[in-house]
Amino acid sequence: MPSLFRRRPSLALRLLLATLAAVLLLFLDQRGPRLLPLRSALLTVLHPMQQAIDLPFRAWAWGTDNLRERAALRAQTAALREQNLRLHLQVQTLDALQAENRRLRALLDSLAHTQQPLRALIAGTVKVGLDPYIGQIQIDKGSLQGVFIGQPVLDADGVVGQVLHVAAQTSQVLLITDSRHAIPVKSVRSGVRAIAVGRGPIGALDLPYLPNHVDIEVGDALVTSGLDDVFPPDLPVATVSSVNRVGEGEFAEVQATPRGRVDRIQEVLLVWPAAQPAPAEPGPAPAAPAP
Repeated sequence: MPSLFRRRPSLALRLLLATLAAVLLLFLDQRGPRLLPLRSALLTVLHPMQQAIDLPFRAWAWGTDNLRERAALRAQTAALREQNLRLHLQVQTLDALQAENRRLRALLDSLAHTQQPLRALIAGTVKVGLDPYIGQIQIDKGSLQGVFIGQPVLDADGVVGQVLHVAAQTSQVLLITDSRHAIPVKSVRSGVRAIAVGRGPIGALDLPYLPNHVDIEVGDALVTSGLDDVFPPDLPVATVSSVNRVGEGEFAEVQATPRGRVDRIQEVLLVWPAAQPAPAEPGPAPAAPAP
């Protein structure tokens, strides 16, 4: 009666036989090309198995690289956005500085057109009055910088007003468009002299008490006459905008537009007249000639 259980070789014996078979195959493979067809057939058969075994490792490597690249891209995008914001802020700051430099250069260049040298100080606007009927601004220079009441105030285009009140570090400037302000002017073309008075919230100037036959026309440039001993002569003030010669009236209605940009003042010039030379002190009396 045949046995129900067959005895199989032990595990050690099978390992030994597999090792001997592997060594024999390696020896034969090195000795000649007889096993090349067998090796090719085995590689062809085992290739799908190798791909299946390697698939989880390749999927893990791909997922890890993808997550690493996505994290690096997120960090790079955040850094670029922050850099872009900083660059935008720098560009805005640079534009503001360039605009300020242009205004300051125009302020300084405006003094080159005056006939007499003037000492000037640049001041910035601190506060602008909100009441349209009161034309005043506050600047950041005061008595500590030598500012005095009545001092002329200019911008790059012309006269804008004069100092009304002075504190230690600040001053109040009365604009020429204020109805309380008046300034002596003259026409560059004809030499006609007049008084330019502010019209308040309208932002224009009146030239009252000019006779109908006065030699003044629209477009005439008005400059300071210097007759008030406050404003130096020949500073730009306004341009005549309208001339209405009333037929039956005694005086013409003349209006002018200020040259200075009184509605958008940011920096101004405080000017001092040129210093007059000091009188020479009398020297010692010459000795009398000997008899």
